[in-house]
Amino acid sequence: MIDADIIISGLGPTGATLAGLLGQRGIRVVAFDKLPDLFPLPRAAGLDHEVMRILQELQVADRVEPFIAPYRPSEYRGMEGQLIKRLDATPPPFKLGWAPNYVFNQPALERTIRSRLTELPTVRTECSAEVLDVGQESDHVWADVRLASNQQTTRYRARYLIACDGGSSPIRKRLGITLEDLGFDEPWLVVDAIVNDDKLEQLPQTQVQYCEADRPATYIVGVGKHRRWELMLLPGESLSPEFPDGELWPLLERWLLPHEGKIWRAAAYRFHGLVANAWRHGRILLAGDAAHMTPPFMTQGMVQGMRDAQNLAWKLERILRNQSPASLLESYQQERRPHVTTTTQTAMALGRVICERDPEQARARDERLIEEQGGSISTTFRQNLIPGLTCGLIAFDSPGAGSILPQPFVRAHGFEGRLDDLTGPTVRVIAIKPLTDEDRNLMHKSLSPIGGILLELASDTDRASEAGKFFEEQPTLSRWLIELDRTIVIVRPDHYVFATAASPAEAVTLITQLYISITTS
Repeated sequence: MIDADIIISGLGPTGATLAGLLGQRGIRVVAFDKLPDLFPLPRAAGLDHEVMRILQELQVADRVEPFIAPYRPSEYRGMEGQLIKRLDATPPPFKLGWAPNYVFNQPALERTIRSRLTELPTVRTECSAEVLDVGQESDHVWADVRLASNQQTTRYRARYLIACDGGSSPIRKRLGITLEDLGFDEPWLVVDAIVNDDKLEQLPQTQVQYCEADRPATYIVGVGKHRRWELMLLPGESLSPEFPDGELWPLLERWLLPHEGKIWRAAAYRFHGLVANAWRHGRILLAGDAAHMTPPFMTQGMVQGMRDAQNLAWKLERILRNQSPASLLESYQQERRPHVTTTTQTAMALGRVICERDPEQARARDERLIEEQGGSISTTFRQNLIPGLTCGLIAFDSPGAGSILPQPFVRAHGFEGRLDDLTGPTVRVIAIKPLTDEDRNLMHKSLSPIGGILLELASDTDRASEAGKFFEEQPTLSRWLIELDRTIVIVRPDHYVFATAASPAEAVTLITQLYISITTS
């Protein structure tokens, strides 16, 4: 007997997000987590507009707004305290419909996502549930689970199992999947504190990277009174996950004294750059930290896992509904591993700027960075550091393919809001120039086997009331396509652009190409 379509091991941000995305599609999910409740302390500090778009799809974006705040610019300060590098977010209008970066309260965000799961009738969650063993047969996967309510082991069966069981993933180890070390391994102490009101103004008002050779450090302005310090640990210092108070406060005294705030969490970590060499073993797949670990210098750790969830959700749905062969899952690793690797390597490069311990090398770094920027520090936009897809289900010779579809605010026959809320997470073809009836019919015919939709940009709000048309509040999407010298975009359910086209005839060819690529084994 099959108990579910999907088993998820681990209900951290990746597992809970995947359970929600699948549950909203009507997929039967049973998810296990060994803890009795969610982890009550912050680990990740930042998220980005891609995560907000996923939370929008989960219908909880408005619920998390009290727990997020804009991510302030990051100033890299050199050996003499001088500015040597600066990162910031791109200014409005926001291309993906949300501000590019936020700080957030992780326990509150996770609580919100889990609350959403309780609203989905096809999702079942079990806490205090330890997955003891997993295996697979030709047509199903199984997991032996010890539930809190029953000390005897219960076997669950499903079509697929997704291991979201963290960086130490027992399932990954059981499968014998190794990790590639990308070459970053540094011990750091992470301290989260709730700071007293009268102290907040005395602290830096923006994010600071202290690129000081004696002790590299990071300071982050969190939500409300939350402030985070990340401090590189030196040889001989404690690596205990529960860092001793006697060693903690002397490290913080430059910024904070014991009577000026309350420690929320202090834990030592090794900042790694690791990626699994295999992300799939038959019917078992890895996601989140089970598949990769990223040092936090771009705040992309949690974001990468939630991208995994979004990449998997639409593909699993198609396979479970017999719309695509199981081989569609081969594109998961093809797409996500290079993306994760490149993003992690970029985070590592930023980390190496900070982590230089040799004073002379650090001063040389400062001079080099300033010289490379022509003597005046310029701002690097964080979003420009995130790659698009470079492998997988993309028409790579098509301009803009592999990037993420812009999400404007739109109006359409009684609807006002963000584009995704109008279309849903499906295959979309969007034309920004008028189509003839013949072109429209041809595109509808080519889209029909995929179940996609066609939208046309209206020239004014009156025409946006016509079926299949919309009006942009600001020309975000149309300007992007015009810059590519294209008039039509073909988009996957996870918002990645499959292809762009300069004519309806070219679009029909590309739609057929997408259909073949996701339905042919």
